[in-house]
Amino acid sequence: PEIVNYVVQAGGKRLRPALVVLSAQLGGLQSDDPITVGAASELIHLATLIHDDIVDRAVLRHRKPTAAVKFGDEVAILLGDFLYVEAFSLLSSLNDPPLLDLFARSTRTMCHGEINQVRRRFQLDLSLSEYLSFIDHKTATLMGAAMRGGARLARLSTEQSTALGHYGWNLGMAFQIIDDTLDLVGEEGVTGKTLRTDLINGKLTLPLIWLRDKLSEPDREKFLERLREPTLENVQKIINWVKESGGIKEGLRQAANFATQAGTALLRFPDSTPRDTLISISRYIVTRTR
Repeated sequence: PEIVNYVVQAGGKRLRPALVVLSAQLGGLQSDDPITVGAASELIHLATLIHDDIVDRAVLRHRKPTAAVKFGDEVAILLGDFLYVEAFSLLSSLNDPPLLDLFARSTRTMCHGEINQVRRRFQLDLSLSEYLSFIDHKTATLMGAAMRGGARLARLSTEQSTALGHYGWNLGMAFQIIDDTLDLVGEEGVTGKTLRTDLINGKLTLPLIWLRDKLSEPDREKFLERLREPTLENVQKIINWVKESGGIKEGLRQAANFATQAGTALLRFPDSTPRDTLISISRYIVTRTR
């Protein structure tokens, strides 16, 4: 209990559970089942964060030492495994095989995305389409599943479920692009987690890819040399470079495009408090600082 509570009660946005509950409310569902599914979606998310922090050697999460720093890598790895089991135990309690399969497929996809990104570290020819496929798998798929999960519980039509899935997927794409942008220019005191981990671990993100492709050949080679040797000095030079070039603005622009698409997916639903809340979330995603 001490170890589980340390990560479960650490805080966070609880965005994925909110998506489950709000999508079910769009269908008028009055039940505790969305809370069960929302809790499962959050446990899956927490498990991935615990494992990601080990991979990235991060030391802070929610303004506290990561589970790996607090309890050691071995315990943190097993804790992540434990949370996955707890999540799927919650889902199986509802006796809804398609719902269980939805989250199983999503979790499998997330693992694929993380493995592929790790294998492409320090491969500086990474394309924008490859980067987008990583965040599609790592982040957007679970947010899409959260929305579809709520729709499944409310027994919404296939068309409505697909629209809500599109909302969640686009929201996830926007969310991760902003997350990757904040990793470059955010402040640890505001975000509450270790930053610059993408640069240090050789993970190219949208602002970096955009800048690389925009530079002249001589400047591009200097830029790549700094990426290959992510010393503190080189990291700061890269961050200054990407700020001055407009790479951060480009990241924000593309995130805003995905957020707009998320809002558009809700147009088939009548005005309601859940719909208004989901639209507000899509707007918040691109303006957040943590």
